Amino acid sequence: MYYFLGNLASVDLCSSTVITPKLLVDLMSEKKSIAYAGCVAQVFLFQLLGITECFLLVSMVYDRYVAICHPLLYPLVMSPKCCFQLVTASYLMGLTNGVGQTISMSTLSFCSSSTIDLFFCDISPLISLSTSDTTLSHTILTTAASLFGVSSILVILLSYVAIIATILSINSAEGKRKAFSTCTSHFTTVSIFYGASFFMCLFPSSDSSRAADKWAVVLYTVRVAGGKHLSVTTFVLLGFPNV
Repeated sequence: MYYFLGNLASVDLCSSTVITPKLLVDLMSEKKSIAYAGCVAQVFLFQLLGITECFLLVSMVYDRYVAICHPLLYPLVMSPKCCFQLVTASYLMGLTNGVGQTISMSTLSFCSSSTIDLFFCDISPLISLSTSDTTLSHTILTTAASLFGVSSILVILLSYVAIIATILSINSAEGKRKAFSTCTSHFTTVSIFYGASFFMCLFPSSDSSRAADKWAVVLYTVRVAGGKHLSVTTFVLLGFPNV
């Protein structure tokens, strides 16, 4: 578990670094602009790190599933080799998404000067600003959301159903409390991550919802990292009996 936590903390730090420094510079300057190359870089890194984090959370819940539901098999199943493979797969998934979204952006055409109604470059507002055909971009975005987002949340939900069922079958109240305590921080992190993500993706970008969308983005890009670092600290303080 600590191996996954280290990678999650690194991805969180990188995610904040992609967005926050430019945001702070814009807040202190009158002219708020970004070059096309910088916008492409933000899209690539943001999409790469977002999906990487998504699958790291899946790997962590799988780790908790094995530890709670099959504790005797934990050392065998969650071997260092398996942990390395899960983390590597998470980064590969993120890289695939980042490359796909960057290709999607490269097919779009824009006016010489366009205004993004957001404080960083993301693929959704860029599609809205495009003056060219956005069919391919919409297809890539929808496919990525279905393959990566929906599949990961289904795995997490099914894992938690099995975990909760196993915990409820424990006779000892102390055993139940200890088992629940090892999942609380991960569940909180997942709730914040997917809560903000679903809010941004599911609500329409109408004028009435635009301000709320921006607050959701702030929560996701800036405050989520701090909240998850707190969750990581809680993980470490609680300890893991089967790790």
